[in-house]
Amino acid sequence: MKLSESMIACIDAANNWMSARARAKFGNDSPSARVLQRRFKPCELEEMVGVTRQAIYDAEKSGRLPLPDLKNPESARPVRLGYTLQQIDTIRDEFGTQPYRPDDAAAITISIAGGKGGCWKTSTAAHFAQWLGLKGYRVLVVDIDPQAHLSMYFGYHPELNTTVEDTALPYLIGEKSSLDYCVKPTAWPKINIIPSHLQMQRIEREVIEADIPYQAHLMLYAGLQGISHDYDIIIIDGHPDLGVGTTNMIAASDIVLVATSTEVNDINSTCQLMTLIRDLYKGGNNLEITHEPVVRILPTKVGDKTSSSQQNLKDMRKFWGDMVLDNACMFTEEVGKGQRRMVTVYEQADSSERSTPNAWKRATSSFNELFTEILETLVKPMWGLSNDEK
Repeated sequence: MKLSESMIACIDAANNWMSARARAKFGNDSPSARVLQRRFKPCELEEMVGVTRQAIYDAEKSGRLPLPDLKNPESARPVRLGYTLQQIDTIRDEFGTQPYRPDDAAAITISIAGGKGGCWKTSTAAHFAQWLGLKGYRVLVVDIDPQAHLSMYFGYHPELNTTVEDTALPYLIGEKSSLDYCVKPTAWPKINIIPSHLQMQRIEREVIEADIPYQAHLMLYAGLQGISHDYDIIIIDGHPDLGVGTTNMIAASDIVLVATSTEVNDINSTCQLMTLIRDLYKGGNNLEITHEPVVRILPTKVGDKTSSSQQNLKDMRKFWGDMVLDNACMFTEEVGKGQRRMVTVYEQADSSERSTPNAWKRATSSFNELFTEILETLVKPMWGLSNDEK
């Protein structure tokens, strides 16, 4: 068998495996099939909606809200089945507690960049988007990484159900006048996505020579400006390199979070990415600059107290100071196990999808604390909100 034929056979085998897993889990392998199975208990509603459980129960009794789904409706003491995200959104509408940005404030664009692969930038981007979705924010996820791993989190798989025409590439090389065509829905009610594909690697050689209306590094920024009015927060995930795609991602962002695994070599890779940012904004390079983003270091894969990563994190805080976020992504097997089960930490519905209750709680707590810091200390101030507002 020729090498090319061998590669085709390997690709087909892997794609068939991916498709079979999706069909076994969701019934088919389309993005729309990935319906969120998790339901939320009444005790979780107070925090998610911002009103008391009793107020919700009273609204249901009065007919202002639909009656809840019941696990055993024929029983003398039926048990509430729990609330879906769609139902929670209806409750927020009824009580006027949607957490949307102020009308006079713009959507905030956040890129999660990384100097090398394996730094958890993509898994962090996926979980951050979903955490924001749980909070009720309107989120657009933009994947410009040719590997399309972020897209796969939401069921958009290259070759199986996504082509290059579904990506931002036609816009970036001047074939489309806006990004409207490539915004796709996800199973999450308030999360849309611009998926990626292997062909996105073409931006590295085609954008520079393309007939486009803006400088090459500003194309993504301009495209997002045309659709940002529908969202509160836009999250971009790119390839861990120093090329045209990364430059577009940085230039489009209000906030750049540099995901840095707490390992010595990864710290060096972050310095290389910092050099790219320095060169982009130092002036004298004939590049148009719209704004300078806020840049912060997001430590990832931090181990327990006895691990070398803890000392590396201490050193990072010494030489980078306030650039480093106070919270970090702690290392957890739940991320990898979630990929195996085709559900993220936030999508895991019950004990059948969680390793143990404690492992799941540790994973969600780590993410929750990190994402709360980003929202409260970086995003809300850009909206003109203090920590105790919204």
